[in-house]
Amino acid sequence: TGWLGVSHSISFALPFASFNLEITNMVNAADTQVATTSTAGHSHVHGPDCQHDHGNESGEYQDRFLDGSNRIIAYDLLQARNKLEDTTDPDAKRYFEAKELFRKGYDLAMTVPAVLEADTLDKHEEDIKDAAESMVAAWVMDDKAAPMSERVLILGQQYEKVLLKNIPEDQQEGFFVKDSLLFSAWILLVGKQYEHCITTLTLGLETYPELPARMYFVRATCHLSNGDLQSGMDDLNTCLEKDPSYPFPYSVLGSIYISTKKKDDAIKNFKLYLEHGHSDTADYTNSLYALAFLTYDKNDNSQAADYYEKAKQNEERFKDLYGSVPGMNDIKRQAVLAHEPADVAKKMIAAAMPPVQPNPKIERLIDAGILGRPKSYPPNPKQCSECGAKHRQGEPEKSLLSCGACRSIWYCSRDCQKQNYRKAHKAECASMAPKQVTA
Repeated sequence: TGWLGVSHSISFALPFASFNLEITNMVNAADTQVATTSTAGHSHVHGPDCQHDHGNESGEYQDRFLDGSNRIIAYDLLQARNKLEDTTDPDAKRYFEAKELFRKGYDLAMTVPAVLEADTLDKHEEDIKDAAESMVAAWVMDDKAAPMSERVLILGQQYEKVLLKNIPEDQQEGFFVKDSLLFSAWILLVGKQYEHCITTLTLGLETYPELPARMYFVRATCHLSNGDLQSGMDDLNTCLEKDPSYPFPYSVLGSIYISTKKKDDAIKNFKLYLEHGHSDTADYTNSLYALAFLTYDKNDNSQAADYYEKAKQNEERFKDLYGSVPGMNDIKRQAVLAHEPADVAKKMIAAAMPPVQPNPKIERLIDAGILGRPKSYPPNPKQCSECGAKHRQGEPEKSLLSCGACRSIWYCSRDCQKQNYRKAHKAECASMAPKQVTA
């Protein structure tokens, strides 16, 4: 069937086998439920695109997509608004091709029992291989078209066992094939295990030079997520060397050069995005706004003004396709401030900022001390000053912990106490007189 390709042996464990704990943690974090069944009593599979309600049908396997993974992508809005035929954006076409390929693999995986017993795996071996390879191919084509779920993670474990079935035990450690390596990278990327993902992608790119240039872009995002700016830029440039027509690295590099105050390099890369990218994308509008303030000159503003007008026109085109304009980011904000009167700019920026609407589910997690907020809170015996939780983490029946030195600030856990102490409280603690505050 061609699934094996060329096999290799390396000195560390098979990627899947190394990350079983990570898979377990990701399964536990899975949130959105969609139903499927392999019983004869129901005629089709339910998955990420299923719209109707099924109640509690008996015999169903309940798949769970990781929170945020099974999300609506901009290209889905094109389809929902019957605007797909109105654009020639090649990435839209590629997204739906990848989505169809993922759907094929996912539906096939759902016909295989989600278990790891050897007899079941033997019976469904070819389906497991085909499902895994289809979904990995979809992820390589466009990761946005490949949401991660509990069933996909279990398929990864099934695929590993099928691959190792006929491999002598003394050769199993470090054995992999191309699709198993990429499957590992996919799981690691979704799990935000960036360092491991970098290692896995590096092995894949060195072993399989035929992998598309986009894989360097994926590895670049891992480096950038880890804060390694230079390695990320190196991969973005390698991606462009291998495929100069792939537009997205130009946009990312342009933004990086803005942040590092390298104006000429930023201008060069945003212009290259305009040359290689499609005009119906948010990145195209963003590039126009970037050039509108990067080329701004008080003595001769004609070029920058032209970019600014084109950006506004492009936003209207984008709104016609997608139903809304791209959000207000720092690049657009700087362009607006450069080209609009101060009072008009202030109103435009304020109008573009979405209202803060608390998410009831998130609020419940915060109240329970499970999830924190990304800011500090004033001292309150009923609220963690680091994350805002109202109960002690893991022990909701107990009162919050207080600072042992000043007794004037409260935390849900030792971790929050340590973080807040380093960030803010250290400078205050010594000078604060102990206060007696009752809950």
